Amino acid sequence: MALNSRAAANYHVGYPVILRTCFGMYGHYWPVLARGVCACLWVSVITFQGGAYVSTMINCVVGNSWNNLSVSLPESVGCTLQRFIGFLIFWAFVLPFCSLRPTRLKWLYNFKAWILPPSVLGLLIYCLVQSKGKLASTAALASTDASKLPKGATLAWLMVSSINSCMGNWSTFIANMPDFSRYSNSPNAVLWTHVLFVPFPAAIGGMIGVFGTSALQQAWGTTIWNQWDVFDAMLEHSFTGAMRFFVFLLAFSSLLFNFGALIGANLLPFGSDVTALFPTVFNIPRGMWFCGTIALALQPWKILASSNGFLAFLGGYGIFMGPAAAIMITDYWLVRRGNIAIMDAYSSEKGATYMYWHGFNLNACLAYFCGMMLPFVGFVGTFGVSVPTNATKIDELGWYVSAVTAGVLYVIFCKIRPPSNIDTNMPFEQMAHAFAEQRARDERARLTGEDASVDMDEKVVDDGSKEEYDVTVLEV
Repeated sequence: MALNSRAAANYHVGYPVILRTCFGMYGHYWPVLARGVCACLWVSVITFQGGAYVSTMINCVVGNSWNNLSVSLPESVGCTLQRFIGFLIFWAFVLPFCSLRPTRLKWLYNFKAWILPPSVLGLLIYCLVQSKGKLASTAALASTDASKLPKGATLAWLMVSSINSCMGNWSTFIANMPDFSRYSNSPNAVLWTHVLFVPFPAAIGGMIGVFGTSALQQAWGTTIWNQWDVFDAMLEHSFTGAMRFFVFLLAFSSLLFNFGALIGANLLPFGSDVTALFPTVFNIPRGMWFCGTIALALQPWKILASSNGFLAFLGGYGIFMGPAAAIMITDYWLVRRGNIAIMDAYSSEKGATYMYWHGFNLNACLAYFCGMMLPFVGFVGTFGVSVPTNATKIDELGWYVSAVTAGVLYVIFCKIRPPSNIDTNMPFEQMAHAFAEQRARDERARLTGEDASVDMDEKVVDDGSKEEYDVTVLEV
């Protein structure tokens, strides 16, 4: 994420524009489309999760009458009426925020950052109190006998495939970080912030979830992984006024977390993607509204019904996004060494800088295809198709195999057949520094109303005297 953020932090453009410089003006359509489709699925899934928290909050307010509605949905639907109503309420609440620019939502993320950690710690303390500080065994968590737990190579491959699924989950952030880092004031800021504030909080959050579930298994004899199901179970064990208020606050905090992830990590990237694909029809707010609308039709409860199916979805997502991110990173850092003619990324005329061969950079396209196809056969096997065992093993390493293969092959292809739009003698990020200086000159000119070519520190007036100006220049 840190490596893929630097280009956007220097040139202040999003994921689709960075893709054009390495895949070509037409070749970038596929990675953009792949991420856009998966963003739609995530919007639907996260909206359903947010709806589950809404349902819990309503239950806390109105009491048991919410769970005893006179009508219900058939079991074949895979979703209760309460969860479906919560899904619609949360969906309707999110849509108006699609019209706001990302820079106008900073207050939301600041608010979320302050209230989420106390709520998570409060939930963990509650779980540990229920079990008197004891944790359940691994066999109890897995609902099986200790003798049937995986061991040796089976356990090792299970861990590897689980880590790969996690990387599939993070692959969208790795690829689309330019959509966020484009707003950075400094290219160095996106390095240390990602290195410090992504892995450690994510690891701590995962550990808290495991400990909380283990404690409740020890106390109640049931394994509950979904957070919204934990809240409902807490109400079942104690429906006092204090407990209802406590669960309401927990559900609200979790809902706010989902809301932030939905807007920032899914709706906004989709808006950026669809704007790149259909610029005459969509802008970013229209794209966000469109994505939020079609999320209703995707039936996310079907995706979440099977944990195996959901993990297969995450793993499959990784093999499509991993190669794109790897090529973006190696192209910027190793191949063109930080030098991008960014204004040329908006021209598809014949002979334009990033038109390559008929709009396709064959080096990138071939490297992407090779990286994606290695685990693709095993990925098909997750849907019940018979495939060789070795193909399944490769799929369990899918994100790593696809990303590393694509990145290495792209560098090799560029050594064998160097792109004509790269000056190998140019110092690292020379064009980025020139772009920053030009932006500073343009901003000074905008603030003073003068041409950028003149000295903006002072202005000569008609009587020959010099009028001083205090000019604020945005940091680049």
